[in-house]
Amino acid sequence: MTVTATAVVTPGETRPLRRIWWVPIVPALVALAMGAWQITIPSMWRDESVTAVVARMPLPDMWRLLGDMDAVHGLYYFLMRPLAASGWPVEWALRLPSLVAFAATAYGVAALGGRLAGPWAGLCGGLIYALLPIASRYGQEARSYALVSAVTVLATWLLLAAVERPGFVRFAAYALSVALLGWLHVYALLMLIPHAFAGWRRPIRWLLALAVAAALLAPLALTAAGQRDTQLYWLKVPTPDELAAFPLQVAGSWQAVGVIGVATLAGLWRTRRIPVVAAWAVLPVLISYGVSQVYPMYHPRYVLFAVPGMAVLAGAGLVWLGRLLPPRWAPPALGVVLVGVLTAGTQVAIRQPDSRADDLRALANTLRTDELPGDGVLYVPDQYRLFVGAYPEPYDRLTDLTRASGVYWPRSGQELLAAATGLTRVWVVSPSTVFRYRDDPRLLALRTQFKKGEVSTFGSIHLVLYTRKR
Repeated sequence: MTVTATAVVTPGETRPLRRIWWVPIVPALVALAMGAWQITIPSMWRDESVTAVVARMPLPDMWRLLGDMDAVHGLYYFLMRPLAASGWPVEWALRLPSLVAFAATAYGVAALGGRLAGPWAGLCGGLIYALLPIASRYGQEARSYALVSAVTVLATWLLLAAVERPGFVRFAAYALSVALLGWLHVYALLMLIPHAFAGWRRPIRWLLALAVAAALLAPLALTAAGQRDTQLYWLKVPTPDELAAFPLQVAGSWQAVGVIGVATLAGLWRTRRIPVVAAWAVLPVLISYGVSQVYPMYHPRYVLFAVPGMAVLAGAGLVWLGRLLPPRWAPPALGVVLVGVLTAGTQVAIRQPDSRADDLRALANTLRTDELPGDGVLYVPDQYRLFVGAYPEPYDRLTDLTRASGVYWPRSGQELLAAATGLTRVWVVSPSTVFRYRDDPRLLALRTQFKKGEVSTFGSIHLVLYTRKR
């Protein structure tokens, strides 16, 4: 069964293409299977822990936190609240939206590729996206990046539809999708630069749509502007080596990079008259890296939304290579199979229990086994309670010395010692305290009365038991 669609080829020109209804469904099902594969096996890590802790907070506490930091993820945290309260295993409950978004993105890549370059190009592009390690990794993570990718594809589809057949409803839908994109992750608004390559065909309507989106984003922009130092203090100026490593992070191996690179270059030639696709695949990464030389904002997960554009190009390129190297089905089929084979090792690796930056499950299990009734806990810095609380049970049994009950700011050193009166053991949860936090006043005060024990490490997080000196 087929219906007729139109593809944007050059400004003012359209060309009929066949659209096969089941083509986008196949990559979506593959992505769903890839994302569900061992989704609960990797431990939650610090970023996912923030999602878990904030989504469980009472609403007044959440509002207060978002007013101080992390407003850029506020909408995502609100969306996660029902799942955080569901009682399901934390890994499954909080990663489920990303899994669904991963499948939706693969569907969208196939649909958009079919719209622009034909159904088989869409099928190849969607399958390649479903097989990319970076896509399936963030399709198994309780953060907003997979949702951002899905909304990016949706916004691009809506823009192309509005440009082809202008109408109030289409441009209004596009404006809402751009606003949603910004509310999910403000850096994803870099996608508006590639969108300009299509929007210029209807400049007045496109700019009006952006004005509506800007009005909807204004509250977030005003709040987030003052939180940059607390939100992204950890980002550094990226080096050229970090930019060069991005393809490896996308594909998982240099052999897979080679296959996808050839397909993508062929896709650039195949879709050269559709500049929005080429700009989508390239410009967000390059602009983010360039701006970061002055104002650090680059991280591979922050530009994940560019990867669907690469997959659209790769799918179109494989089909185009099939026309040059008959039989026509061989290059597309071989390309997709090679991507699957060459990424398999990385796909297995990212599903190991300790494959994330922090092994919070092992940390919680250690505490659960070794803690005693009446033990205390100190988080250094104090926001580390957010970073480790994805598995809350062992921490809930400890006396928190970091902050007094109902108080938002951390205790001083003397206040900590007063709160620790009667305690003989205190667990310290922190990053390495050798350099940055060695002069924390609470640690200095603790060490006057408590003796430091051995350090256990769980990725970047350290756990130390302090016992009272005799």
